[in-house]
Order: sequence, then structure tokens, then C-alpha cells
Amino acid sequence: MIFNMIFSATAGKDIDTLLWKTSENSSVIFKQNNKESLHKVYNKAIDFAIQENVQSLVLVHDDVILENFTDDKLEELFKKYDVVGCAGSKEVNLKPPALWHLMGGGFGSPNLHGAVAHLDDKGKKRMTPFGSYPNRAVIIDGVFMAIKRKVFQKIRFDESCPSKWLFYDLDYSMQCHKAGFKVGVGDILVTHDSPGLESFNEEFNKGQEWFLNKWKKK
Repeated sequence: MIFNMIFSATAGKDIDTLLWKTSENSSVIFKQNNKESLHKVYNKAIDFAIQENVQSLVLVHDDVILENFTDDKLEELFKKYDVVGCAGSKEVNLKPPALWHLMGGGFGSPNLHGAVAHLDDKGKKRMTPFGSYPNRAVIIDGVFMAIKRKVFQKIRFDESCPSKWLFYDLDYSMQCHKAGFKVGVGDILVTHDSPGLESFNEEFNKGQEWFLNKWKKK
């Protein structure tokens, strides 16, 4: 039995990723040269985790540093929550733009929780605090998602989403919340070598329309 399985998908080689360079290599399973959507490749990770009797699945971007992640920390957070992120919102207003922090009320809103650090173009860390944590949530940022076995045995990523790289996280955490699982934000510090979404491109717009239409009907 494996307690935690950390999984990441990368378009290139694992050794070129920030995650590989800053983690114990044996602790992360990479899907290299990935061309599939995150919805699809994460479902394959779920299938593998079920087959191998993994007790918790950690899905993380390949361009991050896991600053303070430990099995013990996650086990403690799993006493309160079934799905854990590093940032998220406990309320969701389903309207565009469908970014989790804006649907939660925007910066300064009491609905937002957690924090994420980013690297600027000179490699300097910049912290973005959203709000107090640990705390319950409805939607979480997909840069880091930890999921208990009892959840991923029942909830899968929705491969009908037209966006390959976006909305997998918001949709999955919404599914979990609606199914009665406890979603929360914990004291997991992640440094992300990305400024995040910088423009509302076609992929975002198609995914946004799909996400809002799906959940407004629920």
C-alpha cells in the first residue's frame, strides 16, 4: 500500500522541470512528453492509483517547488478535509470571468483562503496571500490538489471540457463539494514559476462557457 502518490504531467522531460529539480526524484511520478488534456491524464493517474492501492493522490504542476510538503502535514490536513489545495474560495459566484479568486469575490474577499508564491523574471519569490488557512473551500487552484482515495474512487475529471489545460481544477473541486466531500485549503506552500493566466484566449473562453453552463444547471 502506498500512502501518497505525487503525480505531474509535463510536455517535455521530467529532468527539465522545476518540480524534478527541487524534489526527491523518487517521490514524483511524471507523465513525460504529455500531449493529452489534464482531465484525461489525471484520470489515468486515478486509474493507476486505484490499481496500486494508493491512499492519497497529489496532483501538482510541473513548474512548482513544494516548499513545505510532507506526508505528516497532509495526513493531519486529511483529518479535516477529503480534498486539499493550497488556495481556494469557500463561495462561488458563477459568472465570468470564471477565475476562482474572482468568483470568490476578488482580492480582499473573506471568501478567499491560502497563499501561493510566484517567481518573477529574475527568479525572486513574490508571495500572493489570499486569506487565512486552513479553511473550508468549494473550489481550489489546481497548482496543487491532494485527494483521498475514497474521493478519487468516486469522482473523476470531466473529459468533456473543451479546454485541455484549464477548468479541470474548478470542475473537480465543485464535483467533490456537491457530492458531499469536504474540500479545504491547508498550510501547503507552493512556489509557482508562472504568472498565471495572462489573457482570456480561445481556450479559456471555451472552457469558461462549458464550466458556467454545466454548473448553472446544477
